[in-house]
Amino acid sequence: MKYTIVGCITKYGVDTIRPYAESVERSGFKGDKLMLVYEISDEVIEYLTKKGWIIVQSELQEHIILQRFRDIYALLHQYETDVIIWTDVKDIIFQKDPTVWLEKYMKKDILAFSECIIMKNEPWTCVNSGTTFPMEWELFTKNEISHCAGIIAGKKNAIRDLFIEIYRWSKTTANPEQLSDQAAYNVLIRLDHFKKSVQFVKQEEGFVTQLGTTWVMKDYAPILEPTPIYENTKFYNQKGEEFAIVHQYDRDPQINIEIKNLYK
Repeated sequence: MKYTIVGCITKYGVDTIRPYAESVERSGFKGDKLMLVYEISDEVIEYLTKKGWIIVQSELQEHIILQRFRDIYALLHQYETDVIIWTDVKDIIFQKDPTVWLEKYMKKDILAFSECIIMKNEPWTCVNSGTTFPMEWELFTKNEISHCAGIIAGKKNAIRDLFIEIYRWSKTTANPEQLSDQAAYNVLIRLDHFKKSVQFVKQEEGFVTQLGTTWVMKDYAPILEPTPIYENTKFYNQKGEEFAIVHQYDRDPQINIEIKNLYK
């Protein structure tokens, strides 16, 4: 089974991407590493190339949050792999090789990772999803658990086709002022033609913790799963298992400093 980590960046410097790139390297991940880049310096390209990343350069024609899904869709028509691990870059670190977890627990073609909160209980989501797809919001999504579009894993062809749907839906929203990739994603994974292929993964299963909700909002929001354990700059679930991936660590200023110091 061939695994590929895929990221996308624009206008980031080396210091911004260093925790991400260094943590992938330290995790022991042996698969391909693919980075779609826009308006990136030669220094960043040189850094990533030395770290073993395959660089694909493109030109921005619209907001990167949307265009990345279109461009990755096109790229995956030409790129050969079995499993895609799609992630944000600026706020993610890998604590362990993610393929170990995937080989053991991946059962379906698309893996959606919980943010551990009902969508209507998160203020940003109420605006973002509630105004972009108001019909779907009222019919079903507001009462569903939010799943993050910043980290998705699965079979290449399934991810490829999901991404073009995210892009197309995001172009036809009721509120063009809102970037709607996550709103579209949370609708699509619950439509029948996708839902049958989606594995909804809880935080406590150990693949990823989404700190923007489970850590930052733990004291005032109705979070559905336990607060992750943080010890010696590592995050663990309640069974003491290290999460393979930590997302949104920069939402806590002190943790942001501690994590970045690990990869200087």
